[in-house]
This record gives sequence, C-alpha cells and structure tokens, in this order.
Amino acid sequence: MTSPPNFDHSSWPIARYRMPDRVPDDLAQESIAEFDALLARNERFVLIMHGPDMPQNSKLFLRLYREWFKRNRAAQQRLCAGAVRVEPDDRRRASLTVKAISLLNKAFLPYPYRVVANNSAAVTQAQAWLTE
Repeated sequence: MTSPPNFDHSSWPIARYRMPDRVPDDLAQESIAEFDALLARNERFVLIMHGPDMPQNSKLFLRLYREWFKRNRAAQQRLCAGAVRVEPDDRRRASLTVKAISLLNKAFLPYPYRVVANNSAAVTQAQAWLTE
C-alpha cells in the first residue's frame, strides 16, 4: 500500500509537512522514508508543519520516528534552520507553544521551533531563519 506524500518540496528551501491523522503500520516505514529524503537533499531548509501534533493510533510510526529523530539529530541540527507549526486555533496554539518551550528548554530539539497562527506568519519566520 502506498500513501500520498506528506511533504511538499515545491517551495524549497521551505518544506511543508502535513502530519497525518494516523499512520497505519504498513505505511510507517514509507512515512519515515519521507524524512530520510528530506535530509538526503543535504541542503539547508525550514520546515512548516500543519495538521495534528502527532498521529493517533500510530504506535509503530511513533517508535520509528523517535528512533529516526535520535539517529539523525546531527543532520537535523546542521540542515534544518528551524521548524514552524501553523495552528490557527488560539487555545491549541497556546498549548503547543508551551510544549515547544519545554522541548527547547530541555535541549530536545536540534533547531529553533515556533508556533504561529497562520501561513503568512510561518513563511515570514521561515524566511527570517533562512537569511540568518
């Protein structure tokens, strides 16, 4: 089974990622391969994310993603200028912002991370990181 791609590279070096609601086990490896392809470009980029924070009922994908994240930490730090999540809902944006601050304070994320209200703010932030 093949899933539609979750990444859109048409505005490179701004890559967009739509987090799926769920990743079935038979598509988990394919989904992780999309992250590998992002880093395989070996070019600096910014990631704009949309959709749920994480997919639900996707235990295998989440395990593989955590492993991928740890294994590729240095490459992410070198290549990803930052990640920005678009969340139009005020309450959810506030909650995700608190979570982001916690992850940044724990030095878990290897790149800057922001949560913004709309696509315009996301693109503005992405362009700022790319010019740093």
